[in-house]
Amino acid sequence: MDYGRLLSRAWDVIWEHKFLILLGLLVALTSSSSSSSISAGNSWDWRGTEDFRVPAHPGPWFRELPREGRALALGVPIALVTLAIGVGVAIGIPLWVLSTLSRGGLIAGVSTIDGGETSNFGEAFNAGWRKGWRLVGIAAIPAIPGLLLVLVGLGAATFATGVVRVFRANIVRAPLAGMVGLILALACVLVPIAIALSLLRTFANRACMLEDLGVFEAYGRGLSVLVDNLGSAILLFLIQIAVSILIGVLLIVPTLILALCCIFWPVLLLIQGTVAAYFSTMWTLAWREWTVAPVAEPVGN
Repeated sequence: MDYGRLLSRAWDVIWEHKFLILLGLLVALTSSSSSSSISAGNSWDWRGTEDFRVPAHPGPWFRELPREGRALALGVPIALVTLAIGVGVAIGIPLWVLSTLSRGGLIAGVSTIDGGETSNFGEAFNAGWRKGWRLVGIAAIPAIPGLLLVLVGLGAATFATGVVRVFRANIVRAPLAGMVGLILALACVLVPIAIALSLLRTFANRACMLEDLGVFEAYGRGLSVLVDNLGSAILLFLIQIAVSILIGVLLIVPTLILALCCIFWPVLLLIQGTVAAYFSTMWTLAWREWTVAPVAEPVGN
């Protein structure tokens, strides 16, 4: 594989067909909204709601409140947190689905263009839309190990809270320590699986879009292509990391300026969309090189 040609070809494709950047922008919406949610969560910290925050050991003011006042003082923070989580979910899920469909559209559009045909935003996005349920299923699988770990952790925390309240004795320390150790051991198994599935998703998406496979068949085909081209894939992944670091270093000052001035946030999102479109194009071109048999030249008589 000629990696220099692959990287330059990827840039030529998105530069000559700028609707791919728009699809990349839609892909970047997920990471941007996640970052915004994290930032909002970090900056929340109950600032601006000091009047409603109840300390671990309420002072006389709390005990002097009537029953309705105590309920309000305890309920408002809980209601605000619940509202924030609900709004985040209501916004995050549609953005995640839109991003997933746009990934499929990017793959379809680049493959069509690389095959010598023409494409546009509508055709590319419709290709992702037609395989929407499969793409959503492929995107959801890497989250299963993390979800399982969260559920086990919540179950263990609930059980531990109940045990402590019932016994209130040092005798429960050993079982609780064992439970924590079990959760950590489970995390050591599930977290690498989640990471591996996230990386394999890149291949499964292309198997779904370009070979019309279902969710599990796409993962199987993606794994087969990865194993057959493991050396090239690892090197290409390392190249992506190096290019990402280079882009980050070159854009660190402009990005800080853009991030601090909300007027220029669309510019920042456009940069993120261009980067997302570029890397997606790079992997789609690599997939085609690995899987599409070259056309044989006619043999002269």
